[in-house]
Amino acid sequence: MGRPFRISPPTRSLYHKPYRLVLVLLILILLKQHCLFLVYQDALAAKYSPTIFEYDFEHWQPWTPDEESAHLQDRIVANQATWRMLGHGWEGETFVYQDSVIKTFRPGRSPFRNCAPGAAEDKWPTEIPASLQFGGTENNSTISRDGFLPVKAYFMAVSSNTQAEWHLVTPLLRGGSLKDLAVKTRTEYMAYSDIDARYRPAFEGLLMSLQGLHEAGFCHDDIKPANIFVADDTRWILGDLGNVRHLSHPYHSSLLWSENEQLPDCRVNDNIRALKSYMSFVRDSASNTDAFNAQFFEKRGPLSRLFWSSAANASHLRAEDLRAESSVLHPRLEAKNPFEHIDSVPSPGYMWLSMLSRCWRYRRAVDDVLQTRMGDKMARWWAMTWLFGVPVVEVCGV
Repeated sequence: MGRPFRISPPTRSLYHKPYRLVLVLLILILLKQHCLFLVYQDALAAKYSPTIFEYDFEHWQPWTPDEESAHLQDRIVANQATWRMLGHGWEGETFVYQDSVIKTFRPGRSPFRNCAPGAAEDKWPTEIPASLQFGGTENNSTISRDGFLPVKAYFMAVSSNTQAEWHLVTPLLRGGSLKDLAVKTRTEYMAYSDIDARYRPAFEGLLMSLQGLHEAGFCHDDIKPANIFVADDTRWILGDLGNVRHLSHPYHSSLLWSENEQLPDCRVNDNIRALKSYMSFVRDSASNTDAFNAQFFEKRGPLSRLFWSSAANASHLRAEDLRAESSVLHPRLEAKNPFEHIDSVPSPGYMWLSMLSRCWRYRRAVDDVLQTRMGDKMARWWAMTWLFGVPVVEVCGV
């Protein structure tokens, strides 16, 4: 008899099987990346689409500056060496010169959204037309009337770089922002209830400014302590209008908006962010931060109850509703009741550890609830803006 017949295993096929799996996996990854690329390109395009202002800008505010503004512009540009740096961000830099704040805008990471009037193809920062509409100019507006900064001048000129940049000039408020006021107030070692009683009228005035913005058909979209400025103890100014958008702006229904956990109605979202900013200010200003954190989660005290009642009605909360609720839950209307509550009494050897652990948990939890961050880093990554740039929605002069 001959040798038994054997069938050899397909070694070549088995040898190449892992490579086929890798190839299939690579194709799936590329398809997923392409899908995410398209999705986040659309999301960024929605974010950077223009704000529609319902007025004839050229008729309402002449493109050519008046004599006073032109003189101020010449003086500011001539004395550029004396500008004092105040800060810098995505859009550009901010300087102080005498009694003025000069904000420069540099296109790049945060592209301009609106077409500039009187120019065929140029765009300009949305903050300029927004400031002109809501703050007006120094000749026809005051911060005491509407809660927005008036515009002293706006122009394009060469400053620190060789390329011309847009400049927006507004009055200097030496009180700074709520972040600056919190640092100053903390040195007074006040209880948070006393801080709330002192500054609640200023917060309610801020809500009136916000109500006017909403009634005009716009949302601020970037309310946070750094964008609320202090005129005095009873008057706060809503600043940094570069993210102002009309109510039906596509950004408010975009994936990027929902991923940042913003509320569907941008007006309600503004109101909640304003309340969070105020509570963050009170907390950061107080000497008894741990007491604030504990009462916040136990819903004790007028400020805590104001927040949780507003959060419960967040689907339809208007600025005037929040202001009315604030007047009802005003700290002056309630007797002082210092926080002395202890949930349980652990054994003496572990009491300090239990208290430390509880304070740490409360602090982290309050930080999370009151945060107002809105980022688009992941969207930019998936949209490959480092290669293709931010998508441009509107082309001027077409």
